[in-house]
Amino acid sequence: MMNTKQKIVIPVVVVLCLAAFSLFILKQRAGHVGNFPEDMPELVVAELPGAPAAPALAASGFLPTSMESPERFEALNKNIKAMGECLDLKVQPLSPQDEFNFETVGKITAPDMGPVIKVQPKWSVVDYKTKAGENRRVFVDYSSDPNAPEAEPTKTPHHYTLLVSGKVRDIALPGELAANPSEADIQKLHAEGELIRMARAVLVTYQNGDELNYVEQNGKAYSVVVSHLGKYFRCKDADSAQMSCSCN
Repeated sequence: MMNTKQKIVIPVVVVLCLAAFSLFILKQRAGHVGNFPEDMPELVVAELPGAPAAPALAASGFLPTSMESPERFEALNKNIKAMGECLDLKVQPLSPQDEFNFETVGKITAPDMGPVIKVQPKWSVVDYKTKAGENRRVFVDYSSDPNAPEAEPTKTPHHYTLLVSGKVRDIALPGELAANPSEADIQKLHAEGELIRMARAVLVTYQNGDELNYVEQNGKAYSVVVSHLGKYFRCKDADSAQMSCSCN
């Protein structure tokens, strides 16, 4: 038989356990902010329900920048010229047929930056809508072993539900996807969903020690940080006419 002390302690422990479990469930439902990189473009989830999805990637850059958005084309060329002046680079303006993407940025910087020795993916994100109408995110973090610089980066995927509050709720991944899965297996997570947006970040290292940090959203440059001879040129919102850049 239980003594008086046991009769008191056991119900208290049960109540505390139930309270802790309830708090855990409430936190899961409320979501959390997520540990996303500072250079990842923000997605305003509250504007998504009931609204049309963002343009699919296949349509990105379908028209030359000069035709798709003359204001953005003008802003790009203005800031490309400013980058040349800031970093003492010989840069060429965009042609009317060019889109400001990874390949174009590489061509602009290549003559003075020299040979590329490494292109390192930093992170990638795919936001999509399920057939049931739930907004979700597949985020992948890439990490390299400094002792094995030639090895392929390790991929760590995360799967979330996107909440209207702007927070995310974790979705458990099957075991085969939890530790360095293939790109093909990661893509299966969102293969049947309706694309909302895609973004990725890349670090390019040049032979002379210069670097290019590049973030792309829906096939277009979103932010660019170029270092050359100890100076930095930074641009953000490069996928709109409101892009802003600085030199230091």
